[in-house]
Parts: sequence; C-alpha cells; structure tokens
Amino acid sequence: MSDRQGRLIALHSGHPAENMAIDQALLESVGVSDRPVLRLYTWSEPTLSIGYFQSIADRRVHDESKGLVCVRRSTGGGAIVHHHELTYSIAVPMDASLAGPRLDLYQRTHLAFVQSLSEFGVRAVPFRSTDRKQPSAAKNRFLCFQRRTDEDLIVSGYKVLGSAQRKTRHAVLQHGSLLLRASRWAPQLPGVCDLGSRSIPIGQFSERWTAALADLLSIEWSKDEISQAEGLRVTEITTQRFSSRDWLYRR
Repeated sequence: MSDRQGRLIALHSGHPAENMAIDQALLESVGVSDRPVLRLYTWSEPTLSIGYFQSIADRRVHDESKGLVCVRRSTGGGAIVHHHELTYSIAVPMDASLAGPRLDLYQRTHLAFVQSLSEFGVRAVPFRSTDRKQPSAAKNRFLCFQRRTDEDLIVSGYKVLGSAQRKTRHAVLQHGSLLLRASRWAPQLPGVCDLGSRSIPIGQFSERWTAALADLLSIEWSKDEISQAEGLRVTEITTQRFSSRDWLYRR
C-alpha cells in the first residue's frame, strides 16, 4: 500500500501570534481535508509562550524573560523561551472515537529527532529510558524545559525537546521545540549545540528530520504553501485570539 500524502509547509520565520494562529488554522484545515500537514518554523523575535493552563502572573518567577513579548499557546505545558530553536507542528486526521493523547505520534516524531540528531553526532534519549526520576516539585516549574515527561528528549541530562498536543473531533495538533543553544533570556537551559559542542545547520537538519518522519509515519510529504483560505483564517485567529489581551490574560 502506498504512503499517505501530506503537505509540507516550508521553514518560515513568523510573528509570535501568527505562528500560533497558523498552527490552529492548519489543525482546522486537516479536520476537513483529512490530509496531514507538517510545518517547521522559527520566531521573528525572541518570545515567551506560556501554556494554556498557566497563569500570566507566574511570569514573575522567571526574571530573565520578563522583557520578552508573550503569547499564550492553545496547548498545555510549561512556558518556553523561543529564541535559538527549531519549532515544528504536525496536524493529522484522527478518528473521533479515540480518547486520550496520541502516544504513537509523540514517540514517532521524537524518534525522528533521535535519528536525525545522531547523524550530527548528538545522542538523545527519551526521558523514560533514563534511570532518573523527576522530582515532584519539578512538575510545576514555570519553564517547560525544566520539567520532564516520558517522551521528552534528553542530552547529557538536559531536556532538549518537548512537545504538546491539542485535539479536535477529527484531528490532532502536535507542536514542539528543539532547543539548539542557550538564550540570554533563559541561560540556565543549554541546547544540543552547546551540549554537543558543534553547530547544526537548521536547513540541513530540517531536511534530515522531515525525511526520517516520512518513513516513521508512512507519509509522503509534498511541498506546499498556506492556502488563501487558510491565510484568511490565520488573520482572523490572530486578531480574535493570539494577539488578544483577553486571551493572554484569561488566567
């Protein structure tokens, strides 16, 4: 049986609110088209994104990032300083009868990162395969990269990749961040280039990871762009949600 066909949106640097709105628009689009979409992106400026359930007041516990523009995600988890990193999102159709997180999607996307990082001489492992346990207090830390879940990727004891999901009745969105280097706004969090003492070209790495994910998910990616209808929806979602003060301060 041939691979499923999917859309690949080219690597793009986007405004914070726009980045979140594009992910949401693609999730909605997949729910209608039944065609997976993969997207890679960076951020037009250093940004703090907070998880859907976090309180905006909790920003005060991380003094280094207090000057950054802030956006609230539609997914849960801890806050992320988006600076020297590669962010991905994937939206795939899902049977409405399935409950709970898509664990297979976490595992396969993260395995693609493990395989691709190894080609650049970096050994990453899922947290579940280490002999370490997360202290109970760490579960509620403000920063996502100071928390640990089973599928998070670890390099030399540090978390370098985490992902989160959001589901609708007919599709699931998963997005996550690969930390490349420490940021001046989060100096306590080293990235894979710091830990591996080597440079990893984003463009070259993205191609390797996309190919690895195609094999693991049995999806044949075809390069595509945001459609006109999706672009209009992005503008609408940006205005109504991700650039809205009401959305940011909802908690």
